[in-house]
Amino acid sequence: MNLSNHIPILIVAIPLLAAFLVPLIGRINKKATGILTTFSLSVSLILTIVLAVKILTVGPQVYVFGATSPSLTLPSGLKFPIRIMFQIDAMGIFMGLITAVISFVGAIYSLTFMEQRSGLDKYYSLLLLLTVGMFSMEFTGDIFNFFVFLEIASIAAVALISFRGVNLGEPAEAGFKYMVVSSISALMVLFAVGIFYGQYDLLNFAALANVIKYSQLDKIALGILVPVLAMKAGAVPMHMWTPDAYSEAPAPISMILVAASQASLYALFRVTFSLY
Repeated sequence: MNLSNHIPILIVAIPLLAAFLVPLIGRINKKATGILTTFSLSVSLILTIVLAVKILTVGPQVYVFGATSPSLTLPSGLKFPIRIMFQIDAMGIFMGLITAVISFVGAIYSLTFMEQRSGLDKYYSLLLLLTVGMFSMEFTGDIFNFFVFLEIASIAAVALISFRGVNLGEPAEAGFKYMVVSSISALMVLFAVGIFYGQYDLLNFAALANVIKYSQLDKIALGILVPVLAMKAGAVPMHMWTPDAYSEAPAPISMILVAASQASLYALFRVTFSLY
């Protein structure tokens, strides 16, 4: 087995595993949670750099994981396999590098910034889940899986924005605003996904780009996705959530939220220039 072939999933799997280990480690040693988080993100950063070099020298990478045949757990009549595909090109790995660097730096900053705070295990677990969501948004080659990873990142971001305490009005209000924006965005993205799947029985970006007919429904889907992703990216004039979110979130999280916004901007470019 060539380990280098599995770098795309390792970049995501290592911080995801750490996100579940952090609460367990926190029961033994609270300070160790920050060390584990920083270490896992440093490994992801190194792997992202290695993958970037490979993409620049060899070309885009495709990684498929999941079942190659229909799952026995599906109801009778449903024959599609359960699988996820990562399709990583130069633009995707560039955004992945931004996510890896900013998340790693944010974790280092958190070691001192959050040192005297309570709930460190929850904080670092959410930080890791936010990073996992961002990586996956940038690597996925499937628009439905993009929706799933967008939701993972959004839920983690809402909790982190409000982390200073629900008893404090401002952080709770900022988190609520971001939750409303994220909920509306998620519903609209899911509606657009339904439009594509209803017409073409496809959800893969590359496959959709080959068969898309630019029908009236396709134009409606584009009209939904562009403003929704622009709002998630904090683009003017749909940036109403950014002042509160950036100012009320812990300082390291404010930095990482910028990377999360850029992940949505990347998705906007991917839809407009690759899909259409």
